[in-house]
Amino acid sequence: MKYIQRYGFLALVGLALTGCAMPQAMLFNVDVLQPKAFTLAVDEQPVAVVAAYKDKDADSTASAILALGAARSIETSNALEEGAVGAFTIPQDEYPGTSDKEYMEGLMLATGSGTLVIIKDISYGKVAVSRDLDDFFSLAGMQTIMANMEVYDAITDTTIHSSFVSDTLHFRIQPNQDLSQKGINSFLAEHDSLIVSSMGALLARQISNQWIEEEWMLIDYPEEPVWHNAYKDAMDFKWDKAINAWMPMTEDKSGEKASYAAFNIAVACQMLGETDLAIGWVTYSLKKYSFQEARQLSHYLHKQKKIQDTQK
Repeated sequence: MKYIQRYGFLALVGLALTGCAMPQAMLFNVDVLQPKAFTLAVDEQPVAVVAAYKDKDADSTASAILALGAARSIETSNALEEGAVGAFTIPQDEYPGTSDKEYMEGLMLATGSGTLVIIKDISYGKVAVSRDLDDFFSLAGMQTIMANMEVYDAITDTTIHSSFVSDTLHFRIQPNQDLSQKGINSFLAEHDSLIVSSMGALLARQISNQWIEEEWMLIDYPEEPVWHNAYKDAMDFKWDKAINAWMPMTEDKSGEKASYAAFNIAVACQMLGETDLAIGWVTYSLKKYSFQEARQLSHYLHKQKKIQDTQK
């Protein structure tokens, strides 16, 4: 979890009321790190992106732009200064592979980097253009890119990651553009560098940290000081303190209240990165009282657990 960005409240529709106290769904946003099979480490030694081109006259410039786009994407996702990740090209027919220690040592010296992200066998699909569903008067374009990617640790002479990557870039052609075939071709020619650079960024995201904003929920009884203080502790990142406050409430004689307290603890556990504990608490919550948000959380947590297990 990266940081909480905002929070608000919404009346909790469909939840039973206990006495005069009204439970409320308190919404907050958090940036969540997306799990990956491999994540490039940039804090151990300098990193460089090396793109291999097939034809010097036709592909070398595009490969240089692709490498630069990938490098800038790695810098952005890791909060590095511009230029911290190098961008280079090599002829593909001269690249013997990472098994050639002498060649790789030379590449390390030429780039000044101990970690090399090598992009090879690059191929582009045809640009497809269709009417934009969100704006009938403009067109949406998309183009696929395929490549093999290797991450090489030159210090230990080890290929630490290898994968085939296929992704699709989506972009919009604005309404003021001439939408005839000639006009579209002109647009693509004018923006070809930006498109190729964006494709490099797509490839880099396969091995870079990615954060997405998710909306989460806690259940609060604002008129009950113990509940509300626990909620405020959670919003101050004092998750352990909030858990301790909610814990006795999981034995409340009201099944609904006990369920809501256990739900909150499940959310707190997940914020702390304890998915197994979170699953246990949301399961307890559903046993006490089943409600939609708890069922949704249970589904989410089990999905996250499966992803984590595949990475072990």
